[in-house]
Amino acid sequence: MDLTNSIINYRRYLKRRNLSQYTVRNYLNNLKQFLAWLNAPLEQVTHPDISAYTEFLLEKRKHPKTINCQLSSIRSFYDFLHYEEGISIQNPVRKGCSLKLPKPLPRYLKDEEVDSLFAQIKNRRDRAMFMLMLRCGLRVAGVIVKSGVSEKFI
Repeated sequence: MDLTNSIINYRRYLKRRNLSQYTVRNYLNNLKQFLAWLNAPLEQVTHPDISAYTEFLLEKRKHPKTINCQLSSIRSFYDFLHYEEGISIQNPVRKGCSLKLPKPLPRYLKDEEVDSLFAQIKNRRDRAMFMLMLRCGLRVAGVIVKSGVSEKFI
């Protein structure tokens, strides 16, 4: 397999898919980093190699989202080789091998934002519902169901 031609064709393929120039650049940079790390021919890469690469990236203190982008780029390249280039090659990046991303905590409202919100609410019932939600940490859906308010009015 001629790796240089495959990468050039992959670049053309990404551009044909009308991806942003930044996406194309990132995919190619991710692929370049993987190939620089790789000690074996591209055809012989297995899932344990991908796991080792993931561990390598974790040791370099890369964020899970960055690692998932790296894995996505590699998976996309192997799919390209298989489906577009017609090379009989197994994709070593499995679908479920991405890292779990941390979920950020919800942002709270500042006092000025709460005052601004309540300044807009004129109806006493609505003000009471928002006060209840704010004080008890209730979700909108829970207040709608409990109060019998139809969703079309909210």
